[in-house]
Amino acid sequence: IRISTQFFKKKYLPIKLYPVSFNFIQNVFIMSSALNLVLVDAKPAYLVKLQQMVNTIPYLNILFTANNGVDCLQKLQQVKTEPDVIITDLLMPEMDGMGLAAILHYARPALPIIVLSDLLSEFEIAELMDIGVKGFLSKKKLSHAILDQAIDAVSYRKVFIDKTAFDIAQVHKAVDHFNKLPYEKNITQQLTKKELLYLQLLVTIQDEQEIAKCMHISMKTVQYYANNLRKKTDTSSKSALVLLAIKNRWVKIYKGYVSSHQ
Repeated sequence: IRISTQFFKKKYLPIKLYPVSFNFIQNVFIMSSALNLVLVDAKPAYLVKLQQMVNTIPYLNILFTANNGVDCLQKLQQVKTEPDVIITDLLMPEMDGMGLAAILHYARPALPIIVLSDLLSEFEIAELMDIGVKGFLSKKKLSHAILDQAIDAVSYRKVFIDKTAFDIAQVHKAVDHFNKLPYEKNITQQLTKKELLYLQLLVTIQDEQEIAKCMHISMKTVQYYANNLRKKTDTSSKSALVLLAIKNRWVKIYKGYVSSHQ
């Protein structure tokens, strides 16, 4: 195979030709079409294991790794390249996988997320699907083939649930149950994505200065969101607002994380 030095320019002028191998062409294609991944896990040993597995799949590139949701959000603000897929654990300190997924659902809704955990139940899968999570994998059942299939599916915005680890019929039942839960529709329809993001950050990281940093806004704007939400919801305090948000499923809190810290 011979390729012109002008191959990647608008005009294909065969000024000078160089012989190149098929492997070269294949590597150029892989580099140009590689999917950039972010891996999030609190356990360094498992993070290394996951990296090794990802590195065996030619079209994947690891953009960065993080040890919890807060670390992931900070690094997302620093990198110039947008990730194609995020793979995250569920149970993590500071910010768990459900909190991370909920924040990204409002901040970067087009970004596909895979949750990789042995603590997932079918009901939690339904909850995560409600905030746009596309992939659900078990650490115990994970293989190169399943990981490859999951990443390929979610990169095309398709849902992937590992059938060897989860009962699909139970997931559907949980989704139906979840959709039938009551909520205040009129108020919900009034809330903006920015307000919902603020609420999720409020229950996840709580500190308003950190919320301002995450949202790239001033403290004055944070106060504006807080006051506006209290007016819309007719609540008199931050705690009442948070309770209403939980009741109406405007925010997500991982129950396993709560119970492990009681």
